[in-house]
Amino acid sequence: MVVGEDRQRYIAFVIEGGKTDRGGMIGAIRDEFSKDEYENIKPWLTVFEKDKGIVRCKHTGKERAIEILNGMQVGGGKVKTLTTSGTIKKAKKRLYEDERK
Repeated sequence: MVVGEDRQRYIAFVIEGGKTDRGGMIGAIRDEFSKDEYENIKPWLTVFEKDKGIVRCKHTGKERAIEILNGMQVGGGKVKTLTTSGTIKKAKKRLYEDERK
């Protein structure tokens, strides 16, 4: 195996103007990604609370995952990506930084 082959990216997002539960968000992700995209990008909802979350994906599919997430309508609202990081720690920091102010 080549070093760095399985690198992950963490995409922080918010749902603007709507709400859903974790199951609803997982269902929306499965519906939006085609079968091939789902297998190649491997999106996974790692964190989800109220209207915020983090999706993990393969680094090679990051751009397509962001494009799909930004085009999603969930729970009556629109998904907006905030940042992408190579670590979940930094993605969480950006996701929750507005609450700390």
